[in-house]
Amino acid sequence: MRSLQGWIFVVGLMALGNTVSCYVDHSFLGSRLYTGAPEKANDLTGRLFGIWTLVSAFLRLSCAIAITNRALFNLTLMSFVIAFVHFFSEAFIYKTAPITIGVLTPMIVSGVSTLWMIVAYYFLLADKRASDASKETFPKRVEDIPLLRGKQRQKAE
Repeated sequence: MRSLQGWIFVVGLMALGNTVSCYVDHSFLGSRLYTGAPEKANDLTGRLFGIWTLVSAFLRLSCAIAITNRALFNLTLMSFVIAFVHFFSEAFIYKTAPITIGVLTPMIVSGVSTLWMIVAYYFLLADKRASDASKETFPKRVEDIPLLRGKQRQKAE
């Protein structure tokens, strides 16, 4: 789990760097990623890609800090799935991003991250089941809660 945490943190930091690239020079998209249709990578698409990358970066950094938070974990997993599907579809369906190092890198990172998080998910579930089994059993109904009355309460205090 610690190595996955470190991996997600590094990927989040890389996403922050990509965000800066999108805002500083929007031609980054046309020259490195969408080389099949560089004319479609304009200022607006650069800023949109930058915002998506910024949101992903914050999500991934948050997950790396609190990796046992199930909601963050699931959202981060979905962000990797969405990134993989995006780059895969741009490369193989829309043909705007031919397979280059600029497209292959995010596909590999998102693919490896997705697989690693799915495997880790089962370990999280196993840990949760083990910790749930070792906890005291809580009453299922209000009527099952033992009440201390009179002298019993004074002894407990």
